[in-house]
Order: sequence, then C-alpha cells, then structure tokens
Amino acid sequence: MTDFSELPAADQEAIGRTLLTLLKAFDDRDAEPLRRVYADDADWVNAFGTVKRGRDDIVDYLRGLFADDNFNRGELRGPPETSFRVLTPDVVLVSAHLQVKGQGLVGGGTIDRDNFSLRALQRQGDGSWLIVSEMFQDANPETSYAR
Repeated sequence: MTDFSELPAADQEAIGRTLLTLLKAFDDRDAEPLRRVYADDADWVNAFGTVKRGRDDIVDYLRGLFADDNFNRGELRGPPETSFRVLTPDVVLVSAHLQVKGQGLVGGGTIDRDNFSLRALQRQGDGSWLIVSEMFQDANPETSYAR
C-alpha cells in the first residue's frame, strides 16, 4: 500500500485533523494545540539545525518561536504544497513545500525562505495520528554540484 487514497477514510480524516491543527497553530501563533499533534517521544529538527526531542520540548520551543518578532515578520507566499507516502498502514510520510517572504534574522535584515519539510505520522492506539518525527530544510540558492 503506497497510495494515501487506499487508507481507510477514518485514517485519512485523522491525518487531516492532525495536519490542520498543526497549520492552524502556526497560523494563529498558538503552541498549545500542538500538544495534540506531536507524539510524547517525537523528534524535531528545524532548517537552522535546532534539535528538540519530546512533545514538551518541541511545544516549549515553538511557544518561544511564535512570540519572536523575527519569525512573525515573515509572510507565507501561499498554502503549502503537500504530498503523502504511505510506508505501512500505520506510518505515513507527509512532504510539504512552502515559501516565506521577509522572515527576520537575529543579526538584522530579512531572508526569503524556500522551505521543505518531512513529517512521519504514526497511528496511535486510539486511532489518532501523531507526528513522531519532523524535519525542515531550506533550499540554498548556492550549488555545490551542477549537472
């Protein structure tokens, strides 16, 4: 099974709820709903190399991020483009691409970000789906290999 449409409707809906809760929490800059998104032992790595382990550590970090003027300065250029890959009936990868214009930098100035992320969601015993691993990566305009 590798096609998202082959998952039972209840699983598709549960995955959708998790992702919508994540997106809304980022949009509202409200970290508290993220407690319902991340597994207790989740791992998280952002595009700048910050690593967090466990739901509480991730949510605490995001609470600070949401209060940060530099982070809040950036504006989404549009909704994220997402794709799904079913690894097993209990594990789904969600790939997303989004672009942010004008995110502030700690040292001053701004940066336009071309961001890619990968999330592993796992079905829980109660039928919910939680993020167990999340990694962000920004595309770099510089290249080290050209073909």
